[in-house]
Amino acid sequence: MTSPSFFDAHLDLAYLAETGRDMLDDPPHESNSPAAVTLKSLAESCVRRAVATVFVQPRGRDSSGEFIDGSWCYSSPQEAYEQSLRQMNRYEQWRAAGHVILMDASRTAQSKKLELLLLLEGCAGLRNVDDLDDFYHRGIRILALTWVNGTRWAGGDQSGGDVTADGLALLNRADALKMVHDVSHLSEQAFWTVMEKTPRPKIASHSNCRSLLPGKQHPERHLSDAQIKALASAQGVIGINLFSRFLVSSGNAVIHDVVRHIQHIVELVGRTDIIGLGSDMDGGFSALDLPAGIRGPADLEQLCDALADAGFTDGQIEQFAWSNWNSFFAKAGLLR
Repeated sequence: MTSPSFFDAHLDLAYLAETGRDMLDDPPHESNSPAAVTLKSLAESCVRRAVATVFVQPRGRDSSGEFIDGSWCYSSPQEAYEQSLRQMNRYEQWRAAGHVILMDASRTAQSKKLELLLLLEGCAGLRNVDDLDDFYHRGIRILALTWVNGTRWAGGDQSGGDVTADGLALLNRADALKMVHDVSHLSEQAFWTVMEKTPRPKIASHSNCRSLLPGKQHPERHLSDAQIKALASAQGVIGINLFSRFLVSSGNAVIHDVVRHIQHIVELVGRTDIIGLGSDMDGGFSALDLPAGIRGPADLEQLCDALADAGFTDGQIEQFAWSNWNSFFAKAGLLR
């Protein structure tokens, strides 16, 4: 089939720019960590819409012992706020220069430029609940309460813990602003609280199937079958993450492993309208950590071919690539 347009529900674009990448050029090709994504590589691919993040992380050593520092890192709530605003400014500069379009509910037609919805991932940049109003007015439409180790708002997938009292207040403010909630990095306990406490639409922007990943050190990063069914019942959508370690328990993933996660979700809920792409390309990993056969957004057509080989119809492939996300965000009131 002819490759459809893609709506990718998770790309850390401003973060990549803050790490020093020239987002207007081809991805750099260092031998040990070749890149996959720039604005240029996206423009040359079939990706036409995306959810782009504002993402900052704590300064310090990561799980591998490497010291992480840069303009996307913070050591205090005030610094997290300032670094998050830096990334908001990036998106606004790209918009002003004509490189991207920041979407809202008034936009009705697909543009030839990359169109972005903005996600505040982790909410570390919110010093208080009132800060959310400012980020909303600057374009944030999707909220993820936490990241791996938790925040003042909720427990993360590595830390455990529930949504806090401050987090419940933040959920209420987000609901009043008619935002969408992203559950991808929540602990399982916090996931169920979010599902119970807010009636607003919910997504897992970049999450895979826990039952297909036995033995993982941090299983709550991946969705249990019960969580997948709950999202389906809530008319949510799940974005498949293309990080090899989130596709297979060991070794390097291949495209069939992506299809395997898609098939599992479809078989579990009996529907094809719950699944899309949330690639997270370059979200802390290189192009070598993508499934073999995919080294950047231009290779997503290989995924369409693999889905066709697995028996998915042209219409179901188009749903996965584009219309499931597009319909979800339209129904959520974020675009027409």
